[in-house]
Amino acid sequence: MSGFTRFSKESLFNFSFEAFVKAGLSEESSKLISEHLVEANLRGVDSHGVIRVPQYVEGVKLGIIDPEAYPEIIRDGEFSVILDGNRAPGIVVANECSRIAVERAEERGIGIVGARNLGHVGMLGYYARRISKRGLISFAFANGPALVAPWGGAEKLFGTNPFCYGFPVRGREPIILDIATSAMASFKIKVAMLRGERIPEGVGLDPDGNPTTDPSKVFRVGTILPFGAHKGYGISLLVELLTHALIGAPPSTGVRVHGSAQGGFLVAAINPEIFREREEFERDVEELMEKIKNCKPAKGFEEVLLPGELEERTEKERAARGIPLDDGTIEELKKVAEELGIEFPKPLQN
Repeated sequence: MSGFTRFSKESLFNFSFEAFVKAGLSEESSKLISEHLVEANLRGVDSHGVIRVPQYVEGVKLGIIDPEAYPEIIRDGEFSVILDGNRAPGIVVANECSRIAVERAEERGIGIVGARNLGHVGMLGYYARRISKRGLISFAFANGPALVAPWGGAEKLFGTNPFCYGFPVRGREPIILDIATSAMASFKIKVAMLRGERIPEGVGLDPDGNPTTDPSKVFRVGTILPFGAHKGYGISLLVELLTHALIGAPPSTGVRVHGSAQGGFLVAAINPEIFREREEFERDVEELMEKIKNCKPAKGFEEVLLPGELEERTEKERAARGIPLDDGTIEELKKVAEELGIEFPKPLQN
């Protein structure tokens, strides 16, 4: 089992920022991406945190990402927009998509924005959270390199194909659900590998198609399975259709297998006032939340949590105590620091 060392959010931000600037990204893009990755770590989504820095830097070297590119609108409708990312960093492109979606939703009630030809967009909940903090309902979808088999198959046809939704809640953080449609996100399997942990049964197959709990036999070399059998497969197919067939991005099988690569990204923002008065909407959301929170816990549970609630608590704890990084991730980041000639951050004192 790997050990853990805690770092301040500021030190990890500064390290990521300096790494991206050294890799050729603008200070504006480096700031945005670094904030995104550190927020992922703060919320406990370590698979989309600073562990991605080496992959994004390598993506620039390999030409997957153009550090100087910026997205442009190639199709503009009343409620919908399509962007060509021009191989720009995915977080930069997805942030622009989200901005446009919010703008359309606030002006016209609905905004749906898609992007293709872009780098990895990071944590979908990042965008949904910001959209829903504006009082809008949000949805986000992304496909990526083919790593996942359809239910009943043993061949990689889909990405981990995450989807996310956000609902605004008066006076508190939005409800946020951000999940992969695979049994486990690809980089969560990598995290388990770096930490010397096993993965649960039913997550993946080894290169010979045999079930395994060894993450090293699944990450990049084996096949990941969909979550929930045919149900997860069906939702993964939905994400593939929305991000490939609908907006014209490549299918997962056409996306390069690399941690900096993405297929397509689709984000939607909806103003609930196109259906009813905001006061009525907010009241019903609050009443439903109260029912859920007052639900009698099942045996083995202390309470019923809302989607996003665990991440909120983790964010508060890590903001106060520091972000824990496993030894494997630290070693990868130190290699990047050495390659780029930058200083690796000092850990927090216990």
